[in-house]
Amino acid sequence: MFKSMENPASRKRRRNERAFSFHTFGDPGCPSDYDGPFRDNVRAFLQNTAERELYDVEGRPAWSIVLQVDDSHTTQITLVVVEEDIQNSRHPHCDHCRCIGWSHHLVSNRRYHFIIPAPEIGDRPLGVVAGAASGKVCPNCHDPIALSAYTCLTCNVEAVQGSILDLQSHLLHGVLHCNGFGHLLCVNGREKGSRLASGREIVDLWDRLCAMLRARKVSVEDLAKKRTLEFRLLHCVAYGDSWFGRWGYKFGHGSFGITQQMYAKAIEAIRGMPLNVMVQHFEGVDQDVISVVSMYQRISGQALQTVGDLVRFMMELKARLPLHPTTNTSFPRISFSRDHDRKGANSNGSGSGNNNSSGSEMPCRWSVKRLELATQVIVEALKNCEKKWMPRQDVRDAARVYIGDTGLLDFVLKSLGNRVVGGHVVRRAVNPITKVLEYSLEDVNGGAIPSHGVGNRGDSKGDLDSSTVCEVGRAEVLRDIAYIYRHVLECYKPARRGLKNVLTAIPTAARIILDTKQMMKDYRGELTRKCANTEWGMDDDEMLRVMCTVEVKEEDIQLMLHQADDGLLDDVLDVLLSSGSSASTASSVGSGTNSSKRSPPPAELIVLPPHASVSELKREAERAFRDTYFIMREFKLEGVPSLEGVDDDDLLFGNIESGSHIVVQGSGVDVGSDLRYEGGSDNWVVDCPCGTKDDDGERMIACDVCEVWQHTRCGNIADSDAIPQRFLCSNCSIGFFKAML
Repeated sequence: MFKSMENPASRKRRRNERAFSFHTFGDPGCPSDYDGPFRDNVRAFLQNTAERELYDVEGRPAWSIVLQVDDSHTTQITLVVVEEDIQNSRHPHCDHCRCIGWSHHLVSNRRYHFIIPAPEIGDRPLGVVAGAASGKVCPNCHDPIALSAYTCLTCNVEAVQGSILDLQSHLLHGVLHCNGFGHLLCVNGREKGSRLASGREIVDLWDRLCAMLRARKVSVEDLAKKRTLEFRLLHCVAYGDSWFGRWGYKFGHGSFGITQQMYAKAIEAIRGMPLNVMVQHFEGVDQDVISVVSMYQRISGQALQTVGDLVRFMMELKARLPLHPTTNTSFPRISFSRDHDRKGANSNGSGSGNNNSSGSEMPCRWSVKRLELATQVIVEALKNCEKKWMPRQDVRDAARVYIGDTGLLDFVLKSLGNRVVGGHVVRRAVNPITKVLEYSLEDVNGGAIPSHGVGNRGDSKGDLDSSTVCEVGRAEVLRDIAYIYRHVLECYKPARRGLKNVLTAIPTAARIILDTKQMMKDYRGELTRKCANTEWGMDDDEMLRVMCTVEVKEEDIQLMLHQADDGLLDDVLDVLLSSGSSASTASSVGSGTNSSKRSPPPAELIVLPPHASVSELKREAERAFRDTYFIMREFKLEGVPSLEGVDDDDLLFGNIESGSHIVVQGSGVDVGSDLRYEGGSDNWVVDCPCGTKDDDGERMIACDVCEVWQHTRCGNIADSDAIPQRFLCSNCSIGFFKAML
């Protein structure tokens, strides 16, 4: 489990161990630029940048990179890279590839795990804590199991000791196969115990690493939550895509037969629902929803037209507010006739403890009208300021032109700290250099307030409404977001009342968004980093870049058929079809079989000097396939059909253009190996009523008669229910009852 050449508990940086900035590591030129194929880039990266650890992680070599979080060099994050050899792996097949739709990919020889260890591990090496911290997992589905449990509730299989690579509390865990395809497995930010970096900063680092090493495609299962809210639904309604969309992750693979078109239409349906129509639906159903909409439309100072506008405004407002509203001020609180705590509400939605505020209860000597006038003057002074931040004395002097009572101005200035006033947020902070208190004005949508002349006062879109001086804290906004999420997005209340049939489209659209978890980003790793980031996909790269696929020669096909038994015949056909063999050959081999045909695996990138010869192409292609795929460890390239008649010593220049796709012929493919495809070699069949024909990562059950798999949810088995001992699909149930009649 753990092997060490010195005391592993010591993690002091060695003399030759370099430190990089956490926030810039992976940027162009930091630490280097890699434009070759990923399988070569990652080796060069580990050799030149990372420090080889003096211990192994469960028998696997490990490297570490120290990243400085700030300029003080006192806080550090350690990025650990673990190389997993598939031949010695406990889980050689990749479940994540199967769920994203990459079951047809050939098994890669190596995986590289990029890990920022969990907070509970601390500075201890991964090799030391591997056995103690990894917990239990199911050997069948690999899901983590509680320490108090002995078997997996889904598979009913006895739990085994897990691996440190199975731990779900790492701040970052991403895995990349040596063919450049990979998966972001977990990200845990501040809510999960990270004290040094947020979830956004961690994904930033991962994205830069993938771009630097020229990964090809990377998937992520979006299970992010905010408190108890599914963030993928909330973020899609607010911004039109998932949280991972800011890094370019798009629809990858839908569960329950969901297509990309269905997903896009579902987002559009909820985001574009007019608020005035929605409010009409909630009349007599839920008055609190109407109150929330009314309040935030009033605070925004602008027209919120759709549900998407409302949710986005609330989320951005929450991020710009203090945790609690300012309660020690004498400013009146505006009552919106709703109980924020949702307790003791009567039938029309209004609580017994209404939020009644009056100026007569204010512990100060100024009237509400004078307080509002002073507030308006101060806000206008900040709007007219040419600089973003205005010193307190300057604000006071500008307001004294209109307000002569300096005591009133001092009182108001003291109360205006992180306050929402109309459509603006008044910021107050101490200048770290001058130590002077300064004020700033921001739009609640995050934009800076433009400067206006005195004569234009009152003409801007975000003008202050003197009747709206509102105090609201982040906790209150979060509570309102949760309420809208529960009663509008997740479960549309009017639809349950059966008011209109069209309303059932809202919960259906929400269900589609919640069922779409598999996202994917194409890094275009076959191109250089500069080329992938240009609009036209062009740069000044001088290297010759060729995409290669393998075709098994016909004489080798006959030899495989002669040596293979009946159980391998389908596998031989799969290899032929996926490797690019001719259709006639595959058809003749497959006659009389019902083998399911897999899609061809992705082509491999070959990078050559501009004046390379044909023989160099053959050598490099043979090396690439041997180095990348397990069943091609003995592969021998024997020809390039598109270069027939060209001598091996001839230059490729003039015969092949950079970016072209070629097919190479060869032998030595181990078609009889169990490690052929990342999705495994099982011949089980998926045929669900929802239209799913392959494993999508959701819980499934097999019919005891036909042995065809389908989703438990589609078989009317709730996710919270245990798997029944006996199960019949709908087709077999109908046939069974017909036979009894």
